Amino acid sequence: MTDTARFKGIAASLGVAVGAARVLGREPRRALDRRIEDASIPSELSRFEEAVSKSRAEIEAAKQELIERHGPTYAPILDVYLLMHGDALLIDATCEAIRNDRINAEWALSKVTERLKKPLLEDASSYFQERARDIEHVREHLLRHLRGEQRTERSTEQPMVLIAHDLTPADAVHMLAPPTVGLVTEMGAGSSHTAILARTFGVPAVVGVGPVATHIEDDDVVLVDGFAGEVAVRVSQDERRAAEQRRDRFAAFLEAERSTTAITRDGVAISVAANVELPNDVQAALENGAEGIGLYRTEFMCLDSLEPPSEEAQLEVYRGVVQAMAPKRVVFRTFDWRGDKGLRAPDLQARERGWLTAQINAVLRAGTDGSVALMFPMVSTVQEFREARALVDRCRSELNDERARTAEVPIGMMVEVPSAALLAERFTQHADFFAVGTNDLAHYTLAFDHRGDRSAAQSLDPSVLGLLQRTITAASDAQLPCSMCGDLAADPVALCVALGLGYREISVPVRVVPLARAVIRNVDLRTAAEVARDALECGSAEAVRALVLDRLDDDLGTLWKQQGIV
Repeated sequence: MTDTARFKGIAASLGVAVGAARVLGREPRRALDRRIEDASIPSELSRFEEAVSKSRAEIEAAKQELIERHGPTYAPILDVYLLMHGDALLIDATCEAIRNDRINAEWALSKVTERLKKPLLEDASSYFQERARDIEHVREHLLRHLRGEQRTERSTEQPMVLIAHDLTPADAVHMLAPPTVGLVTEMGAGSSHTAILARTFGVPAVVGVGPVATHIEDDDVVLVDGFAGEVAVRVSQDERRAAEQRRDRFAAFLEAERSTTAITRDGVAISVAANVELPNDVQAALENGAEGIGLYRTEFMCLDSLEPPSEEAQLEVYRGVVQAMAPKRVVFRTFDWRGDKGLRAPDLQARERGWLTAQINAVLRAGTDGSVALMFPMVSTVQEFREARALVDRCRSELNDERARTAEVPIGMMVEVPSAALLAERFTQHADFFAVGTNDLAHYTLAFDHRGDRSAAQSLDPSVLGLLQRTITAASDAQLPCSMCGDLAADPVALCVALGLGYREISVPVRVVPLARAVIRNVDLRTAAEVARDALECGSAEAVRALVLDRLDDDLGTLWKQQGIV
């Protein structure tokens, strides 16, 4: 192959990478499925048990490597896979299939995993989609050992970009280290465990690109654009040099911007906080000068069990985060064990209400160690939020610790569905603050596939902008704090529209904090307000983006072009 090929996916880890392709998973595989005789059942069970043992040992080694490189915080990513190696629904069921169906271990394992994945894949929740991927990853580990395959190693010192159908977290721990500089996967989402690890290791990544491996050969030069979610293969020398220069500029830019301020050209200070999902990200947030944590995603604590941790276990984590950030504020978002978000307070069953109560108690108790706020996601009705707030009040009144009962912990809500934006004026009577999630708001407003890569771009659709304007206007009239923590705030072009609409608090991924500050310093709010008003009259998200690029090019064009944003 000699022609340049280009692919579009989901930007999972920021940055630019240039390296030689290493395509994984091309080894020929023999047929898996075969019937066995009764006499062969014991040996087949023994073969499967040996594969489970070797697979568990492999993941244990990866976990130890992860702890040595980045501390114990990320261990739950791999703990969930270790737990599945002892799960009766997977391991015992596979053994039963070998005995009862008289089939080999590979076939039995595949049948069981497909059965376990089916209800998860049928659910629209991204949480359940990721749990199905977890099962698939464990299956791949077990199949590799059943086949006697070895993880392929290639000795090289040149920068390398991994190309894979998917990459299990255990393999990611081993492979996302020098000389690997980039990652491209056909499957996956920005919230997957592998994407989290790519961000942790600082490896630019694009996931969910669809069938791509057949278009790439080992040693092809690959460019990974972790900003635009684009991959280019077999590019010209000029394009390669330009990408390398852009990579180096971004690294230098991040270092230089760590201690800058976020004050607009006309002298207005904008608060730039960080979105965080792991305790270890707190240090990175501080190093990048974040003014607090505007969104702490607590779902990560549920990765290694079927239910949330105990109140005391949560308190230990929350307290550590709060103390590290003090006196800056940490805003914790509640989780729903069934999905990555969601609150339906009137419908909570007793067990689920107990889990939510434990989390609320832990956050309230952590409020004695610093500045803390609590917010509920996916609120759609006023009654729903009133029920949630009443639950917090009951939790507070029942705490034994007087300091925790009286600690100031504002209670807010995320504006992520159209009804919340349309009723924003009424919600101001009950909430202490708003946090706008533009990804979900765009998804529910425009009814597109939430698992695709359109959410950031479509947040600029005029219909979504109208809801964003309605929300910030209601909050401003009520003098209620209102932040934006979705991808629109993290987009260096779209951020200008958010500022023009009136948003003065944003929360973005940790690595975007310096870039957001740089954009803010180049914006004149009066001009941005005029652009935002005209954007509301546009016919599409694409037209809005073109408008911003045209009208603000004099102020921001140099920055955008230097970082390769446009």
